[in-house]
Amino acid sequence: MEEITKLASKCRVATPHDTVTNSECVYTFNSPYTSDHGIVVNLQTFVGSIDEMAFTKSDDSEPGLFVRICKQRVAKTSDDTAMEGNDTAATTAATKLGVGVEGGFQSDQEKYETISSYSIVVIGKGTDGSSTSVRAELPYNDSTKNEFPMAVSQSADSIIHHSGLAVQQDLSAWELDAEPKPVSKYAENLPFVENGVKVSPTPSDWKCEKSGDNQNLWLNLSDGFIGGGRKNWDGSGGSNGALDHFIETGEKYPLVVKLGTITEDISTADCYSYAKDEDGPVIIPNLKQLLEKRGIMVAGMQKTVKSTAELEVELNATYAFDAITEKGANLIPVAGPGLQGLQNLGNSCYMNSVAQMLFSGPIAELSSRYGASDGVTSNPLLEVSPTSAVNDLLCQASKLSSALTSGLFCGPVPDSVEV
Repeated sequence: MEEITKLASKCRVATPHDTVTNSECVYTFNSPYTSDHGIVVNLQTFVGSIDEMAFTKSDDSEPGLFVRICKQRVAKTSDDTAMEGNDTAATTAATKLGVGVEGGFQSDQEKYETISSYSIVVIGKGTDGSSTSVRAELPYNDSTKNEFPMAVSQSADSIIHHSGLAVQQDLSAWELDAEPKPVSKYAENLPFVENGVKVSPTPSDWKCEKSGDNQNLWLNLSDGFIGGGRKNWDGSGGSNGALDHFIETGEKYPLVVKLGTITEDISTADCYSYAKDEDGPVIIPNLKQLLEKRGIMVAGMQKTVKSTAELEVELNATYAFDAITEKGANLIPVAGPGLQGLQNLGNSCYMNSVAQMLFSGPIAELSSRYGASDGVTSNPLLEVSPTSAVNDLLCQASKLSSALTSGLFCGPVPDSVEV
């Protein structure tokens, strides 16, 4: 802990507008899921990398402080799905072209649970000046976070709960296509119930007043009721408590805000109107004043959950629609160097096909210049500083080509070739 405390003054707290690479290494396609070591994110620069590339082209001789993020997807057992009311979902064939609905396809959330683990790590340069070594590492979770200096825990939390660069980029594209959020007509003269309800500033105290759920919670700005959000298209989401409460109170109190999305920059808060003539995301200009009436002071508040738009982007980017379109087809799975697939983001399949043709090996000049025959970290084009890597075109081209030519990130070929 002594080494961590010495570096605490260098830590910064990430704001919603900061670029945070918490889902993937900036040099490779290593992610929190690809190995037991996950990735490490610098608590000062918010740049994520694998351990050995944390100080690439860096002149800093001092060790750095990082948060290690590791994640694992574990298939739910039949007991788990039965407890959630999905005991027949795993064995019953789909009869509807839908996701997360009765008779439809299972969503990833129904099939898997994600186990996350974190630690605070001190990493320094090795004696040869090029390698790195872990000087200290301590687990970071709800039971240990109070043992760390406040600057460290606040920085780590802001990184862990940040939407991240990948989602931010997709969210920008999503918002460009969507209509701008309107200012709610109900905000200025919103009824306020003087019932003495004050909301705790501690996220662990928040829960749905109907179901007891502690996730996806929305605060009614009129009477202070906390309820679960509506379900997403894939069957995930909240308990519907907030919407039920709106209906039960005669549809008089339409405006809600998602707890955990409120920060000093009030524009980042996720606000929604249940009113029938709005029924969608809205802007509430007087949100700060309404929150203060419930005891919520926005100064110093950090984002701890993802907004509805961020969740929508993730669901659309990660759901395996090929499970619907190719189920039952006789496909022959292949994997290895030059046989690496790419995930589609919306309609990027055409661009993915071009990238695979250019960099997977058919054109020797390109694969030798940008790729790597001995792993994914050896190409000299990757030798730029961590803070510059994400915007360096040649570095990112090498990152892509090295992944395609090495086959390091290919999944295992299943025993059966029938998909």
